[in-house]
Amino acid sequence: MIGAASRFLLALGALLLPALSLAQTPCADKSVAASAIRTREDVRTFVQCAREYAREHGTTEARRAFHEDVRWKSGQFFVYVDGNTPRGEDSMTFVWPPDPSREGGYWGPLIDKFGNDYFKETARVTTNFGGGYVYFSFSEPNSVTDMDQLLEAYVLPIDWDGTPAVIGADIYRQDLPGTCSPAEVNAAALETEPNAERLQELVRCAAYRFEEAGYFAAFELQNNPRWRSGSIYLFVLNSRGMQYFSSNPVTINGAAVEEWSDSLFTERNVASPAAAFGESTLYYDALNPASGSVQRKVAFVKRVMVGGEALLVGSGYYLP
Repeated sequence: MIGAASRFLLALGALLLPALSLAQTPCADKSVAASAIRTREDVRTFVQCAREYAREHGTTEARRAFHEDVRWKSGQFFVYVDGNTPRGEDSMTFVWPPDPSREGGYWGPLIDKFGNDYFKETARVTTNFGGGYVYFSFSEPNSVTDMDQLLEAYVLPIDWDGTPAVIGADIYRQDLPGTCSPAEVNAAALETEPNAERLQELVRCAAYRFEEAGYFAAFELQNNPRWRSGSIYLFVLNSRGMQYFSSNPVTINGAAVEEWSDSLFTERNVASPAAAFGESTLYYDALNPASGSVQRKVAFVKRVMVGGEALLVGSGYYLP
């Protein structure tokens, strides 16, 4: 049986729990910001914190902050607020940082390439389910290509000065099958600006291409300039960690001695963990074909199924 002292401690813990949870929310220390968004989960937390900010500070301050503060507006990421109605003709724009002149007006009908009504779907998700993810494809061109934009948004209901509204934010991904534009995702772009995001985009797009075309894609992935530029190249490993092919012209395909010898990883098995996790980032020293010297390298690999065989598609960039 639980003694009186134990019951007192349990009761005290229950009283303190809400306060501790509130203090530990990610919104409290401003660690959630537009510039930190990388995933769909980040977008969800970002919108949740934006709604909390608006409720705490009021709509006037929230509108100012959503327009001016870098926490809420950075690059492609920003907070928007629209009237929550199933008809675009009735949905007033309350906050739209890309073009403030639209605020106070109405959007009008907005049907995407899938035939979905944006406002009807958003109203359904926020009204019936308390918020969630919505998916759309719009033909609005971006700065480089006229490909459709695949939009994934997280939306929540909010009261905006007595009017039912929806607060949300979008994320555009360049490494989804429908957005892998050669003009935006390519080896040259990674070589110009080597970072984890560009590396993952290149590998994921190459993996989609490999799964789509099967072994017929091997020639393209090895020889097309899209997948090879300077020190940037693709490689494919089998489940034993042996190289299946590479777009690095100095590498002998079928042998692991150049790119994947045991000495690179001190005999550590890198293929099995990568296959188990689906994707993984690797760190090692390797010969840079562009400089002819051994340098530190950051690589990213993704598991694919081609012809019934599990393979790893990867690429990497060299550190100075």
